[in-house]
Amino acid sequence: MTISAFVFAFIALVVSPTAALAEPPDPAEWIRSIYRLYEKAQLGPKLPPRLYSPRLQKLIDADAKRTPKGDIGRLEFDVFINGQDWELSNINVTTVSRASGRAQVRADFINFKQSTEILFDLVLVGNSWRVDEIRSLKTPRWTMSKILSGAKDAFPDQQK
Repeated sequence: MTISAFVFAFIALVVSPTAALAEPPDPAEWIRSIYRLYEKAQLGPKLPPRLYSPRLQKLIDADAKRTPKGDIGRLEFDVFINGQDWELSNINVTTVSRASGRAQVRADFINFKQSTEILFDLVLVGNSWRVDEIRSLKTPRWTMSKILSGAKDAFPDQQK
């Protein structure tokens, strides 16, 4: 190895960010950690900051901006539990797919004796997963971004 090749290899090793070498966290474990917050919380859990992708956060912020002070906005329930209150059991979180900085994770659980299935679309931002979409797969089905944007098909089971 020539001295210049050695110097180049050394600089590449030292200068390259360690975050680029770190393996991104398991997307299912990340969603599981959110449900553990619900299991521990008596009142609404303190969800992690930067939970949503920039795309979904923009929709959340736009909904908050157009909602009169003191009102709830278009999301009238907690999308993680598909309700306002929770008594969760039998929580099972699995990765459905994962490729190129994207993942789908499904959470199946019982909330007050009702079977619930939520599908999360995740995107990798830096070395962190962010929620880019949330959908309920069981009736009544819904899609979070469509609720926030006021789409007519946000709740497809309610369409006539």
